[in-house]
Amino acid sequence: MSFARVYVLQQPHLTILGCALDAAGGALFPDAESDYTSCMRAGVALLGFCFLAMASLASPDKSARELYDALNSVRVNPAATYEIQTADRIELHRADLRLAFDEGKLAFFAALDGRITGAVFSGRGHALAIPHGIVEKQQMARFLGAPVLDQDFSYVAIRFTDSTADDLLRQLATAKREPRQDSDFASRWDAPLAASNPVHSLRITFDSLTADPRPYFYATIGGFATGPFDAVLDLARYEPFLLGQLKKSPTSTREFYDVWASYQIAGVTPPRPAFRALHYTIDTSLLADGPLDAKTEIRLRALSSGERLLVFQLSRSLVVNSVTGDHNERLAFFQNEGMNLQERNTRGNDYLYVALPAAPAANTEFTLHFHYGGNIIQPAGNGVFYVGARESWYPHLGNAADFSDYDLTMRWPRRLRLVATGAKTEEHEDGDFRIGHWRTEHSVSVAGFNLGDYASTSISSTNYTVDVFANRQLEQALDNRLETSAATEPGAKLPTFGGEGRSAANMIQIVPPTPRPSDALKQLAREIDASIHFYETFSGPFPFQKLSVSQIPGTFGQGWPGLLYLSTFSYLPAEAQQRAGLSESSQEHFTELVPSHETAHQWWGNVVGWDNYRDQWIDEAIANYLALLFADTQKGARPLRIWLERYRKHLTEKFPDSEQQISDIGALDLGSRLTSSKSPNGFEDVIYGKGAWVIHMLRESLRQPGTKNPDARFAALLHTLATKYAYRALSSAELQREVEAVMTPAMDLEGGRSTEWFFEQWVRGTGIPRYRVEFNVHPGEKGFVVRGKLFQEDVPRSFVEPVPLYFASGAHPTFLGTVIAAGPETSFHFTTKVEPHKLLIDPQMTLLAITQ
Repeated sequence: MSFARVYVLQQPHLTILGCALDAAGGALFPDAESDYTSCMRAGVALLGFCFLAMASLASPDKSARELYDALNSVRVNPAATYEIQTADRIELHRADLRLAFDEGKLAFFAALDGRITGAVFSGRGHALAIPHGIVEKQQMARFLGAPVLDQDFSYVAIRFTDSTADDLLRQLATAKREPRQDSDFASRWDAPLAASNPVHSLRITFDSLTADPRPYFYATIGGFATGPFDAVLDLARYEPFLLGQLKKSPTSTREFYDVWASYQIAGVTPPRPAFRALHYTIDTSLLADGPLDAKTEIRLRALSSGERLLVFQLSRSLVVNSVTGDHNERLAFFQNEGMNLQERNTRGNDYLYVALPAAPAANTEFTLHFHYGGNIIQPAGNGVFYVGARESWYPHLGNAADFSDYDLTMRWPRRLRLVATGAKTEEHEDGDFRIGHWRTEHSVSVAGFNLGDYASTSISSTNYTVDVFANRQLEQALDNRLETSAATEPGAKLPTFGGEGRSAANMIQIVPPTPRPSDALKQLAREIDASIHFYETFSGPFPFQKLSVSQIPGTFGQGWPGLLYLSTFSYLPAEAQQRAGLSESSQEHFTELVPSHETAHQWWGNVVGWDNYRDQWIDEAIANYLALLFADTQKGARPLRIWLERYRKHLTEKFPDSEQQISDIGALDLGSRLTSSKSPNGFEDVIYGKGAWVIHMLRESLRQPGTKNPDARFAALLHTLATKYAYRALSSAELQREVEAVMTPAMDLEGGRSTEWFFEQWVRGTGIPRYRVEFNVHPGEKGFVVRGKLFQEDVPRSFVEPVPLYFASGAHPTFLGTVIAAGPETSFHFTTKVEPHKLLIDPQMTLLAITQ
């Protein structure tokens, strides 16, 4: 896998969860945070959520904690129950959602500080929603079988800070419905509300911590056909409107949050960050198989006035003991409220909320001090250790495009070695422990560490050093797998000899020795160093003074600033990978792609960032494609073409019992939404394969064959991106503008130097075109006239694409011309001096297409 981040919606807020890519058919050492969905790393939540809200409920003398506790205890008011009939026409309209309460009972929550924050309904109703945009309609159809939500429901539970109570009460008054006492109906909601209130109470409490409150509406709806699903209209989210459902995958025991639709609302400005982290000072003491104890100081700057709430990512496995301010004053914070250890591990979230006593003025700087601890390191056996909370082992503010300075002090068992982000300034022994100090050379978006019983090697270049670390033994799970393989598979057999040299009846099976990850250190170091030199041609100088490459149990990789986590498989020879059950393509994946892919993330992800899930694909696609280009320079078998063919084949595979293919999961700009109960590996299936193809098509479109450097335009594009967008976010819209700045005339299909057609089809659209050609040849005055039709299928009628045609001629095909395919069929004619007998559609593989 790689540098990536995944976010799962739980209740009305989003929780960041990581997972391990299982290319080998089962994670050898499961990620501690892999219970839900796809891959890695801290950052902004899936849909850009941040906690802000509407008008304050808190009275002047009520603290945020007191308000939160009071909201948790709120229940249905037995005296506020209404009987509803169909003729009453009681409805709620929120964005593109209409909820009709046809028949049943509706009751309001008891008022708190004079305001009602919830209502419940039981009976019969109907939900209707028509989402905006083709992509959202496609996603709705994928989950519901139709591009609209059209569902009967049996109950609704609503929490809100908007005008919902007023809207319903006004309609009830018009229908002449009077409230009645119904204690039995109210009491039936006590248990569900006790479970769901805490997370809603947090959201509503945060109303009192902002000068710019934004309305919040959240409904859990009991659909007859779908089961429970959620409807959200929260103007504090980057995309305020959401429809979705928590659901188990039929092919997995994991739960996923299926986002049916999520998008922005016209006229609503997304919220802007209120704070920025300038500097992290982290002092951590850890045991190899015990708890971490840490203190972190974060220097922050207020970007606007009137905000008191800060939201940090922090592993649910870590318990915060205290948060204090500049003057050692204790600050209110919220983390996994009301949960015991088991509940925290199963349904806790990875967020920490801190309330300031007063809102600082814009541009004010201040420091927060955190003390926390817990277990995030797990033994994997044989002296191998696994850092579970790699992206959330310290309180982290902001997203993947927020860059800060880091100062790390680490204390760990003396018998182990530790590697970390930044330049190590010193290390010394202290009894049974070692203490080391690291500082980042410049701002980074995240910091990490790894530890183990490591052997190491080092390669120095002009501007940087590559240090490669590996455990001296395999993790226990992989060791067991190799031992089982050796015991069950026939090995080479040699005869034993008696004292007179005659062959004995018994035979000895030669069992391959258990490989050691440390055996591959020098070769892996050389390969990573070679990839850096290759990438500098496209991306500029290596951005760090040191790159530490460390082994991690499992089947994935990650690229942190100056620190790589590589799967044990990337350290093993092909024979051991095969014994472990890897296919040939998986072996090549771990050997050819994973190390170089993660190295490419040193530029693409750790220098050029992203701050919205819809732009996440860019860094992954560029890193993956550059890894393919590098692999292509290392072997004579043309790995680039092989991998592109594999990706195309996989993208066009059909789902079991379905006519849909992998590429139909969704568009690139859906990012982590691609992972769902219907496609547990959706992010990996689409982003890496289709993303690499999209960058390949851009490169091919920008190429200038016959020149001294055919890739000059492509290299210039990447250089521009790597410098212009260094230490900030790069969006898809900005990428499009930079492509248009270097585009060739042939790319200008719409006029006006626009590549909107390309990004609309390949980034924001789905579908892979299928082409076939019919033609005839007639002699002409200047040679042979070739007339025919190019047929385009499996894509929308609006799909346009320049399709190159060749004809067979000797050892290499001869270029005939380019047809701008538009619609189901496009006529063409060309003149050539040689009579063609067979036309070839894109034999050079410049397009992601199926050709016949």
